[in-house]
Amino acid sequence: MTRNQAFQHEYHQARALRGVDPQAELRHLERAHILGQPLFVDHLRSHLWLLAWAWRQGDWAELAAQMLRVPGSLGSLLGWYPLGNPGTRRAGALTAQPLPEDLRRLLG
Repeated sequence: MTRNQAFQHEYHQARALRGVDPQAELRHLERAHILGQPLFVDHLRSHLWLLAWAWRQGDWAELAAQMLRVPGSLGSLLGWYPLGNPGTRRAGALTAQPLPEDLRRLLG
């Protein structure tokens, strides 16, 4: 599986969980974010998906975090992004995180 295929897979998994299990949906969106960071368009899309998730959940703190992170996705154009960061407020916007093992081989 390529990085792009995995990115799409995580998004589709999240969509399948919409309205069923919001926390599982969020975990797939975070994984999509990790996979999308290297490419600006995918990075931006992942933040827009996270923004929409926050809106649907009424999670105003996450919504505010995403409003700040959407413009931050421009960092991908210059290769500036914290590898492994889930893209949500549970980790600082500039804080790298350990890569999940299954994603490491796709991003390595």
